[in-house]
Amino acid sequence: MSDLDVMVDTPGLGDQITVMICENSQVQLRILSKAVEEAGYCVQTARSAEAVLEQMQIRPADILLTGIEVGPMTGLEACWALKANPRTESVHTIVITASGQERRLEESLDAGAYDFIRKPVNMTELRARLRAASRLVRMQKQFRKLAETDSLTGTANRRALMQCLEAEIAQARSQGTQVAVVMLDLDHFKRVNDTHGHAIGDRVLVATVKAVQACLPGRERLGRLGGEEFVAVLPDATPEFAAIMAERIRQAVAALQVTNNLGEVVPITASIGVSISSADGQHDTPDSLLLAADDALYEAKENGRNRVVFAGTTMRGTRRAAG
Repeated sequence: MSDLDVMVDTPGLGDQITVMICENSQVQLRILSKAVEEAGYCVQTARSAEAVLEQMQIRPADILLTGIEVGPMTGLEACWALKANPRTESVHTIVITASGQERRLEESLDAGAYDFIRKPVNMTELRARLRAASRLVRMQKQFRKLAETDSLTGTANRRALMQCLEAEIAQARSQGTQVAVVMLDLDHFKRVNDTHGHAIGDRVLVATVKAVQACLPGRERLGRLGGEEFVAVLPDATPEFAAIMAERIRQAVAALQVTNNLGEVVPITASIGVSISSADGQHDTPDSLLLAADDALYEAKENGRNRVVFAGTTMRGTRRAAG
């Protein structure tokens, strides 16, 4: 049996699977919740399809177990809405059908449901279907992680980073907050590779990532744009907070003690550019924030490296020199 087989097989191994149960009957909701909890899953509940969509935006569940008639919006309509949203499209939906609703099974599958179960719900059957769903969910998570992770450093890759930034900009816009971008580039990294070899260069990159991640206290996301260039996305940021975080990161990188094969310390510093979304966020995009941070980073390089520059004091659209 492979490690992946073990990882995706049962609840309790790896990340706990969360099941959202949607039922408009309080009695049925209580019975199903107890059975699902006893099977080892984390449970969220909703009394309507509208509540499902609202809760999923805040904290997406892995599996949705829903009836069909659950308010003005049906469970099938909620399923359609979940599949149409990139944030929730991977939710595994199991539809509960009542007697006489057999004709709606085809509708359920067309709406994006993966499975169905008939009332009265047989708890043994329910547990079996949840185990099967859990295996698929864990497998999808593993594949998604592989597709979104930089293989060397374990950070988000460029694609995942752009998706994260886009989502944080949208959330900041809706909540009236700001999101900051901290872009760092290791100084004279080509010289490190040329002098000490690419294996030491890789060691420097991995050590840099660990140092930066240790500076990030919460929801912040670190990603690798490419080469020796990294970006930290800071949600719910203020200019003051972004400046403090950027300086903290600069100091952490400068304090690294990576040694070469002779035991000599390889000098490491980083130049950093910082940008932050506007107060209303109406015209902010991932590309515009990255361009502003990149221009600030160019300014940091031009003015001696190993420093932080905040966007707004630089010329837009300049081309940054290597190193």
